[in-house]
Amino acid sequence: MRRPSPQRRLVAVALAGAALLGACGVEATGDSPAVVGQRRDAPTNTDIVGSDIAPTSSTTPPTTEPPPPDIEVIGTDGSDVNTIAANAIEDLQSFWADEFPKVYGDPYEPVAGGFYAMDSGTDPRTLPCGVTDVEEALNNAFYCPPDDAVAWDQEFLMPDLADQFGDFTVAVVLAHEWGHAIQARAQVDEPTVILELQADCFAGAWVAHVDAGEGTRFSLNTEELDLALAGILSLRDAPGSLADDPNAHGSGFDRVGAFQEGFEDGASRCAEYTVGDPSPYQFPFSAQDEVTGGDLPFGETTGADGEPVEGIDTLAFESLEAYWADAFPTISGGDAWDPLDDPIGFSPDDPPDCNGTPVEDYRLFLCVPDRYVGFDAEETLPQAYELGDFAVGTLFGTQYGLAVQNELGLEADSEVQATLWGDCYAGAWAGALLPEELDQEEFPYVLGLSPGDLDEGVSVLLSFRTESDRDRQGPGFVRVKAFRAGVIRGPEVCADIEAP
Repeated sequence: MRRPSPQRRLVAVALAGAALLGACGVEATGDSPAVVGQRRDAPTNTDIVGSDIAPTSSTTPPTTEPPPPDIEVIGTDGSDVNTIAANAIEDLQSFWADEFPKVYGDPYEPVAGGFYAMDSGTDPRTLPCGVTDVEEALNNAFYCPPDDAVAWDQEFLMPDLADQFGDFTVAVVLAHEWGHAIQARAQVDEPTVILELQADCFAGAWVAHVDAGEGTRFSLNTEELDLALAGILSLRDAPGSLADDPNAHGSGFDRVGAFQEGFEDGASRCAEYTVGDPSPYQFPFSAQDEVTGGDLPFGETTGADGEPVEGIDTLAFESLEAYWADAFPTISGGDAWDPLDDPIGFSPDDPPDCNGTPVEDYRLFLCVPDRYVGFDAEETLPQAYELGDFAVGTLFGTQYGLAVQNELGLEADSEVQATLWGDCYAGAWAGALLPEELDQEEFPYVLGLSPGDLDEGVSVLLSFRTESDRDRQGPGFVRVKAFRAGVIRGPEVCADIEAP
């Protein structure tokens, strides 16, 4: 993130493969402390609602064994990733045979130029598209239009994605490449970034078909879907890249959004993609950001000139207060924002009180009666900071989202509903921090976003969570969707978001 000072810092952190956890809850009822947020252990009082904080990186093993696919993979090493790829190819051919005529009005011509698995020992002369150096083709998957063929790296890329994000992510990568095959058949002519986002959208449309469970060789649960989305996020452009770069694929925020749009609205929506629709959220680093580099610190530190530099744990709250003082009257019918009290960063061994009772089971929460946000400043939030400063900022933003609901008098009928509203309001704040001028010295809400910040917000909501959170607070997939709605459309739409 950026702040208006000579020591302002930027964000440029790529998504680590680790799974993480989320942060939202609903107001407690009865006479217990009205705490909402992150729970550390199993609750002893059912009036206190929150979420486990232990992160998980587990993947779900396949639940079905489809019959062997009738697909020849040239150069296969016989590994599981190639079996998954072959199953995906057969499924994708069938899906597009049905879907392509609906979208484009013409029969679908199956991809017929062959399917190639490559590794460092592959003779490049056996590969499509005139590959002359196999080393240059590794760590990649691609569709070759002249040969109408698909190739992928069976040594590094696919096994690494499967290990980090689950086996189904291998199939999603192939679905993206099939998106390029569809573009070739439909003769789509758009800038590279639009073609790449459209391919993500087409992949999302196929995954929705898998999720429906009809005529597919795969089964899918919410964890696998979240992990696949995290896999897409990991393949984003480096922060600071521009959408008009001839190799641009889109930021993580863009790519996840395109995939979700295909999943929600189908391949017909994807076919509408053109310049300006969607509009990529990519911007370069400012000149000063490029010089200073790095994140805002988590806590206060000392700058190069010896002066103290405030961290995200202070500046995010200043920004949130400034934003909601301005934005709240527009969604409340003119009522002013009632500021929260100062946040409390605490050690898990010394929790603060809420309504006179120690908050022992939570690590990130909104204390409703005492009107403050509490956060574990020693373990939980520093762990989230590993994703970058705006991962932490987003988690703080979700707690303010809960406070906004409380001040508006909104009554959620489930914890999932309250969580999604909070995520959307956090996104609305994030959207207000997007830079209008890259080298501006003053920001209307204390802070400004740097390249990669929105990706960090998506990352933390998608994967900083435990198994039980998907049932209690909703899958990461829907949390990201709510966050993106706030970023793109503002706080006015948040109260209309409905839990699935």
